[in-house]
Amino acid sequence: MLYVLAMLFAGLVLFGLRLIQPEAIAQDSLRAGGFTLLGTTVQLWFIAAAYLIGAAVFDLFRHRRFKHVEVERVLPHSLALGVPAFVQWRVHNHYVFPLHIELMDYVPPLLSAEDLPVRLVLKPGAERTLQYPLIPEQRGEARFGRSAIRVLTRWKLWQRIQFHGRPDTVKVYPNFAPIASAAAIGLEQQIAHLGIHMQQRRGEGSDFRQLREFREGDAMRQIDWKATARYRKPVSREYQDERDQDIVFLLDCGRRLRNKDDRLSHFDHALNALLLTSYVALRQGDAVGLMSFAGADRWLSPLKGPARINLILNQLFDLHSSTHTSDYLRAAEQFMSKNQKRSLVVLISNVREEDLEDLTRACRLMARKHLVMVANLRDSFLDKYQRYPVATFDDALTYCGLTEFSQRRREVLVRLQGMGVIVTDSLPHTLHMDLVTEYLRLKRSGRF
Repeated sequence: MLYVLAMLFAGLVLFGLRLIQPEAIAQDSLRAGGFTLLGTTVQLWFIAAAYLIGAAVFDLFRHRRFKHVEVERVLPHSLALGVPAFVQWRVHNHYVFPLHIELMDYVPPLLSAEDLPVRLVLKPGAERTLQYPLIPEQRGEARFGRSAIRVLTRWKLWQRIQFHGRPDTVKVYPNFAPIASAAAIGLEQQIAHLGIHMQQRRGEGSDFRQLREFREGDAMRQIDWKATARYRKPVSREYQDERDQDIVFLLDCGRRLRNKDDRLSHFDHALNALLLTSYVALRQGDAVGLMSFAGADRWLSPLKGPARINLILNQLFDLHSSTHTSDYLRAAEQFMSKNQKRSLVVLISNVREEDLEDLTRACRLMARKHLVMVANLRDSFLDKYQRYPVATFDDALTYCGLTEFSQRRREVLVRLQGMGVIVTDSLPHTLHMDLVTEYLRLKRSGRF
């Protein structure tokens, strides 16, 4: 700003000098007897302009080596959807005088950033670490541009914009915070923290584990009578839940999963639930696979091992819902052609009345070989509006319409249960708990 004002001032000086004619100067000087005075004034204008230009040149000369400002940007290794994070800058002033600095960053559209630009005054030879917060709002690859720095000269007559660093990319994953905390504090403690009830069944299951001394609370059917006679004391058989089984998620990417009840879409909630259940299943010794349909067709064959969760994350982080209609029968046919081993098939979708025929045919097809489960997402507005008081005629119409819609929707789920399909009906923010609870219940029931 000062640089612009200085240029305007110099322009006005030159323009004023141009308007002053020598004849006018002579006449005015003679009349006033002050030719010498006016000439001195003109000379002062020239001197002021010369001083201004000299000061500007000197101010620029002192900053001719702008490389004496070092800027290093430190990005997070990865980001989780909806989880706040910070980007850091390390700024070092190598000059012998303080600098007025303004830092700006190119933030990708997937993220929202606050507190930009960052302004500071950096003392000579000083180094500071700055940061600004950002929140990932979409999954995918977030491509950062180069950082920009604007430096004012010491007398603020000049400014220079420079770019530092290089473009970089950070992956925005689904919210894997529950998985990370589960790995840190242990699976059972994390499941209890989530509010998921695990039924304790000591020594029961479908796979034999070991023989041990009979304990109070053991069932009579657990006693091994031959071992009891051999050791002359009660001996029980201890079993464990069956391992080495397959669980495959069929993830609906259709348009209904684009709905939003809060900051996250139904599809994002479905991904979070899928990831947490996958982690639990892998820790239980089962193999996990997935198939997406309705716009984004991906297939990941079932594999075992806790490290498998990283492969699932990388397969899903840039997967988004589409505007396509969900074709359940086609998805079931594709799955049957890809997977022959008996598996627990978990279909995650938002089912409505018009899906009944297509969905029942798909479930019948998969139930020939697999145990089928439908994890259904329920729109939260169905619960919210039914709790509102009915005060007007319009309220009554809305209430009746939503009640009928909910009733028909429940009839679809009851119809599926009558076919032997396992059904959960969850709000988006409770889907992960309901899905893990049902999986663990099936493991302990022996059905899977």
